[in-house]
Amino acid sequence: MVWYLTRARCHIENVNGYVDSNCAGDLDKRRSLSGYVFILCNFVVSWKAILQFVVALSTTELEYISLTEGVKEAIWLRELVSNLGLIQDVTVIFCDSQTAIHLTKNQMYHDRTKNIDVRRPFVRDIVADNIVTVKKIDITHNPADMLTKAFI
Repeated sequence: MVWYLTRARCHIENVNGYVDSNCAGDLDKRRSLSGYVFILCNFVVSWKAILQFVVALSTTELEYISLTEGVKEAIWLRELVSNLGLIQDVTVIFCDSQTAIHLTKNQMYHDRTKNIDVRRPFVRDIVADNIVTVKKIDITHNPADMLTKAFI
């Protein structure tokens, strides 16, 4: 069966992403969990939850690493959507960390975030090129939260 997205069924043609992370969720190695969800026309088209490859030194760093993973997926999904013939405007990625969002827009170097800037500089370039924009979302409304938090 072949599925086609048409303008009649899909009023909003932009893929929107949501990223989140938890702090040191792996109790053995103290690594954090990153998660993202991408939605097109109210349908989830991509999601992932994975342990980060490094131990984050701050919550800002772990959220920024999650944001980086989300931006990489957004770039791939933009190409996929383009190949399907849908016009993609700026991809919006929602993040619940104000400090991680600030790092994507602020070109200033800070002593406490120098290690982040050295390892993950391309997110700022993608945001500056207006390919992806990052916006704040409330923690209670972030769908990526279900990938990174254990609910009891």
